[in-house]
Amino acid sequence: MKVKKYGSIYIGTYEISLRIYEVKNGTLKELDEMRMPVQVSHDIYNFKKITADTFDAIIKALTDMKRALEEFKVDFYQAFAVSALTEASNYLILFDRIKIHCGIFVKLLTNSQQRFYSYQALAARPDFSKMIEKSALMADIGGSSIQLTLFKEGKLLTTQHIMFGAGEVRENLIALSQKADGRQQVLEMIIKETDNFFHMYLPDKGTEYLILLNDNFSNIVNLFGEKDFLNKPVERAKAVSFMKELGDENYFKDTFKRFNINDPDDMVIPFLLLYDAMIIQTECKMITAPGISIHDGITLNSLYRVGTMKPDHDFEADVISAAYFIAGRCGSYKPHIKMMDRMTAALFDAVYKKSGLEKRDRLLVRVAAILHDCGKHLSLSVAALNSYSVIMSSEILGITHDERKLIALISRYHHEKDLRYSRFENELTEDEYIVFLKLMAILRVCNAMDSSHKQKFKDLKIRMRGDRLFISVSSKLPLNLEKSYFEDKAAFFTEVFGIRPEIRDKKEI
Repeated sequence: MKVKKYGSIYIGTYEISLRIYEVKNGTLKELDEMRMPVQVSHDIYNFKKITADTFDAIIKALTDMKRALEEFKVDFYQAFAVSALTEASNYLILFDRIKIHCGIFVKLLTNSQQRFYSYQALAARPDFSKMIEKSALMADIGGSSIQLTLFKEGKLLTTQHIMFGAGEVRENLIALSQKADGRQQVLEMIIKETDNFFHMYLPDKGTEYLILLNDNFSNIVNLFGEKDFLNKPVERAKAVSFMKELGDENYFKDTFKRFNINDPDDMVIPFLLLYDAMIIQTECKMITAPGISIHDGITLNSLYRVGTMKPDHDFEADVISAAYFIAGRCGSYKPHIKMMDRMTAALFDAVYKKSGLEKRDRLLVRVAAILHDCGKHLSLSVAALNSYSVIMSSEILGITHDERKLIALISRYHHEKDLRYSRFENELTEDEYIVFLKLMAILRVCNAMDSSHKQKFKDLKIRMRGDRLFISVSSKLPLNLEKSYFEDKAAFFTEVFGIRPEIRDKKEI
């Protein structure tokens, strides 16, 4: 499917926005943009639901946006909503009202999807590889949360999600507005919320680059006549000087008056405080805010999926790198998980054409292999349950929430015999359950082949012949333990795939 014009609608916690793009010669050109402030964050914070006035404002904004899509004759458009909307008790009623009045079907973005889309847009920039070559911290600052992602030597190491965004900063500013040091207190709150990340992952607080994701910073500095400031990396001292010029020494109290700005958006100060805190806390050499929008990411992701454009960056390599980082912090035995990773990939490739699995499942079973024992460092007696908890609480940029749940369930149950669907029907659809069993079967066979954790195989070849799978190995050490475990796991594999695996020691052939 070739798309020439694409529209992206995004319902956030503080604004609704639309962007319309033209796709030409493998690049995106922005044709139009519409923004409308809304009080969703305020409503959720104070009432735990979206009020009638906000309902009306959203419907009116989307009606105007739908008209713009028709005027530009877009080939395809999508509408997404931020995951934080689920905190409102009546968000599904809102979606129904939008469908009835506007004819727009809204999809709810998970946090994993939202952050990954923005990351895809950043990775499409020609200078991205250079920025992460040594080290970089990517800060995605939104209305309801902050997500920090650390890169070292070109690899993604970790992503951490912090539930503290501009919406909550605004509410705290309102609550403390009568206090002389109210803004200072709010800034200290921000630093406290993010400080744990720096203590755990960046104790020296220094990386080569600080990348401020999200286009809010670009929109804010545009108010002060500095549209392109930080669009390209600048030295930290220049960024700090700019923030002081705006008024960070008095926490931006007189900023709008000094710059003769009337009726500013009430989210400007919250975002300024968040960006200022991030710049203060880090000791990065270079800082950039390239103006990445969630719309850029949503659009690129859609165009990648339909084949209109192709990404240059290897996002699957990011997922594998993040998985190894989690395993390393959990004290997993690296030689074993590296062997597991290699064997699961090889076994998947051998059975793929007859498996009914998707290419994407290869990545998932590799991640499951790397993380299947990550809970052992907490307790050997409930290691599998701990592995499930570690995986579910870890943000892995590049996989969805449902994919992470599938990986966690494989790790949780890979030693159990009772795998009846009735145990999983609240977690998995029937189709997902079948994928779960198949990836579990691959993991179990591979785990059996390194049950001693001694990586006895120096040579491994797997090939299909009819309905039989021959696994040829070469080892100078006895394989009695591996063969014993293999027989049991092979029976389950045969049940799931209808393919009989056989292990062959080359010394016996």
